[in-house]
Amino acid sequence: MIVMTVLLLLLGGFLWWSRKSIKTTRYFYWNKALPSALDGLRIVHLSDLQSEYFGKAQRRILEKTRAASPDLIVFTGDLTDRNHTDYQAGITLMEGLVKIAPVYYVDGNHELALPVEEISQMYDVLEGMGVVLLRDRATTFTKSGAPQMRLLGLSEETIYRAKISGGALREGEKCSREKVSDTEIDRQLVRECIAALLTDVGEGENAFTLLLVHEPQFLEVYAVPGINLIFAGHAHGGQIRLPFTQGLFAPGQGILPKLTSGMYQSGNSTMVISRGLGNSTFPFRVFNRPEIVVIQVESQQ
Repeated sequence: MIVMTVLLLLLGGFLWWSRKSIKTTRYFYWNKALPSALDGLRIVHLSDLQSEYFGKAQRRILEKTRAASPDLIVFTGDLTDRNHTDYQAGITLMEGLVKIAPVYYVDGNHELALPVEEISQMYDVLEGMGVVLLRDRATTFTKSGAPQMRLLGLSEETIYRAKISGGALREGEKCSREKVSDTEIDRQLVRECIAALLTDVGEGENAFTLLLVHEPQFLEVYAVPGINLIFAGHAHGGQIRLPFTQGLFAPGQGILPKLTSGMYQSGNSTMVISRGLGNSTFPFRVFNRPEIVVIQVESQQ
């Protein structure tokens, strides 16, 4: 009985550590065409809070983000969760983040599934505190007089419409609960939206450009000329990570997914995928701690 109790306590401790102990992952991104004035630009990438808390007032996330000394912060969707919705969890996090650096946000499939009136109120609160919402919008960012960098955000509503048009979803079905994979997407619709955002923001064809999206499985669709770095979440690191795998399951990719964490190249575009912070329908992570991603941009390797 004592041995069993000890084993259960150890298992409980391990599961808590896997779910609540945040890891900071650092990457370097090199691009010889990058203006030298942007050398050393540091971006913190967060995703998939899913209405969870990490300490009082999200203290543990904010401490690690502050320690990274970011020039800007990007958040790639699922700030809240449709299954255990707590808007205040995300609002509290954003209140702390905007005091550290400019924050840019794109929505996820969970926001899309929530009541329109409620989620609109959350967006109003976020904008009121200074968060830049990039839901099918584009803007620019300037660091210390360097050439302007472009930031684009592709909304989950656009991805939803592309899934319906491509046959992945039925009209009125907000998420692919009945399908293991939802990769049948209208590629032209997505690329036309990205092209329109590039046109809206202008600032020259060679400007350094970030694209914020939620779902990573459409990397080859997002990777159009003019897009340098793509940030995505959604996959939760494959939930249970075993050696030589990208995890066991990810929404939109099914069993043994290929794109759940790390950096991936398609053409001249590089995607950075966050394992995210919280969880939704499946409450546990195994060998897959919550993650804060830090990207440092350099013009020379």
